[in-house]
Amino acid sequence: MSHAPKSATYHHGDLPAALRRAAWEIVGESGPRGLSLRECARRAGVSHAAPAHHFGSLEGLVVELVADGYERMVEWIVQAQREVDPLLGGGLGYIRFAIAYPQQFRLMQSLEPQRRSLPRLLAATDAAMACLRDALHTAWLTRHGSAPDAHLLHQRVLLAWSAAHGYACLAIDHRTEAVALAPPEQLLAPMLPALLTP
Repeated sequence: MSHAPKSATYHHGDLPAALRRAAWEIVGESGPRGLSLRECARRAGVSHAAPAHHFGSLEGLVVELVADGYERMVEWIVQAQREVDPLLGGGLGYIRFAIAYPQQFRLMQSLEPQRRSLPRLLAATDAAMACLRDALHTAWLTRHGSAPDAHLLHQRVLLAWSAAHGYACLAIDHRTEAVALAPPEQLLAPMLPALLTP
């Protein structure tokens, strides 16, 4: 699946979007520590003051970039859910996104809770979680003929998310070099019956 960002150079279009694309590229190449407003401006071909005008500060740009990340993650999850069982696809899409964009994924996970109030970011994170929650709800309804208890559904969503997140972190941090890490579908598939057990 290809989600390579378009050229970040600004051509009298949407400057904030061009700056965010530049930031996405920088983080991918150099990690979060390589990100600066000055470098974003240079890559977008605009004045050094332009990023601060639109985002206020580097912190403001980072929050917008994290929102971009979750929106992209949703695209990967939805694509995976179209390819395989939606419940399995929810985890696979999450993992594939993290492996494709490890530095951006790390940045997304590092953002403190108190900085996650941007409406676009809240909507994007909710959409990512809804992909998994809705798939689990539908699978439960299909198997049992009735909707799951809300508390139980929440706990099972957390379990599924934890499994996908754990695999993603192991994969991108190369924590399993001594033992080969099996393909994600091979590890996640056996969990599905447990997720659907009352």
